[in-house]
Amino acid sequence: MSKLTYNTRLVFQNDIDKQKLIQMLESQRVAWNECSKIKFAHVSKNSIVELHAKFYSSFRKSHAQIPSQVVISAEQSVLSTYRSVKSNKQKLDKPPEKKKLSIRLDKRTYSYKNGVFSIISLEKRVKCQPYIYPKLQELISKYRFCDPLLFVRKNDVWISLTFNVPEVLPQNKLALGVDLGCRVNAATSEGNLYIDRKFNKDKRKLRFNKRKLQSKSKDSKSAKQHLKKLRHKETNKNKNFSHHLANKIISDTKADTIVLENLKSIKVKKHKYQNKNRISQVPLYELRRILTYKALLHQKQVITVSPAYTSQIDHRTSKLDGKRIGGRYIGKDNQVLHADVNAACNIGLRSKLPCSISNYYAWQAKVNSPIVGFGSLQASIPLG
Repeated sequence: MSKLTYNTRLVFQNDIDKQKLIQMLESQRVAWNECSKIKFAHVSKNSIVELHAKFYSSFRKSHAQIPSQVVISAEQSVLSTYRSVKSNKQKLDKPPEKKKLSIRLDKRTYSYKNGVFSIISLEKRVKCQPYIYPKLQELISKYRFCDPLLFVRKNDVWISLTFNVPEVLPQNKLALGVDLGCRVNAATSEGNLYIDRKFNKDKRKLRFNKRKLQSKSKDSKSAKQHLKKLRHKETNKNKNFSHHLANKIISDTKADTIVLENLKSIKVKKHKYQNKNRISQVPLYELRRILTYKALLHQKQVITVSPAYTSQIDHRTSKLDGKRIGGRYIGKDNQVLHADVNAACNIGLRSKLPCSISNYYAWQAKVNSPIVGFGSLQASIPLG
């Protein structure tokens, strides 16, 4: 079972209902901050029993207008935060403070029937509907969602729905190898290259501006704010690019298993003088995450294999008898292959499944001209 999250805005009958929900969220934030202070000062263990005994009764006496379900939700959220702090081995000098408005709903605080949410407030329950996009309608019709997250964004109330998507085992067991890189964003064993030159250019520009601001941000408040904006911009660009690239890879292949390299530690420096600036620009984990859940929606799956020597082995012989020069791989028989496609074939073959390789590259691949990407995120065409 895998999980897929979708955010959508809530539509209310009037502004009064909307304000009721916002007031409930503000009350939950008050309860959260008070509970955090009690937990920090008086409860050493991460025990819901001890925290409830210290906090609940006294808080309810002074805030009788806040429903008990909202207070209990705040207790559970506070305890979850402190458990995360302990898991991450962080040290706290003061109790954590909640600034944004949000609450995790459960069966006591909401119900959903016939496309209408009924959500708890400080008075009666508020009824509202999610703004339905075509993709959201498809997900609701196919899968069930578990406890949603209610939050406020730019004075609008949003809801985050997490769907339980069952994993479907592949039928024909055909694998597609995908090699991720810097200049060539992705190469597949079927002979497709995905190159987005505009994205690569924008990323280089963003990271250059970030490096300039990092030295100034210690002394300048405006430089620090500008640096924060650039980081958000880079994150959004990476996410948008990863969505488009994942869609393209899935739609262009006939295989039902997509094989990636396990590049968990590729961005970690072996010594302080090692330069990882170029590979650090590639959103490797984000692409893998998005590709994994989107593949499930198309009855496909994503698996990972070891990346060792995939760029140095000749996929026709499975031996280290060739040589990589730039974007070309020269085999022992002097045949010239595209280096990234050769690596993608090796990645696909490591899955121990039949590898999907285009006829052009099927064991006799010969590339004597550069493979050029036409436009943004388009599969390139090999030139003979």
